[in-house]
Amino acid sequence: HRDVVLEGREAPQRTARVVLADMLDTDEARTDDAMLVASELIANAIQHAGGAVLIRIEVYELGSALGVVDRACDTDALPASPSNSSTKPTDVAANGRGLFIVHNLADTWSVERTKNGKIVIAVLTRAGSR
Repeated sequence: HRDVVLEGREAPQRTARVVLADMLDTDEARTDDAMLVASELIANAIQHAGGAVLIRIEVYELGSALGVVDRACDTDALPASPSNSSTKPTDVAANGRGLFIVHNLADTWSVERTKNGKIVIAVLTRAGSR
């Protein structure tokens, strides 16, 4: 388990990727997925919640859990089933696909309120353990 403070960092996504590379070096494909998921969750926190406070990384025998904490309390704004389209199903959105990416790379994801905001958690299992 490791909490990495991101608040005030000039490059929070890069900070998270460096720590993930160090902690998840045994499964290259899932490490790449974890780095992308973390980057997307941090980008969402920056865009929609004023910035990420920290990333919590928990590594287990069967995989890992990444949690990005921010200070926004509105958990209802997160879609239950993210999509890759804009308002028309035939159009591809120019942005707003972060949770769609998380939804497709993580085995599961959720959002929980915290004392001072929320945490968005993504769980990724190791290849072969699903």
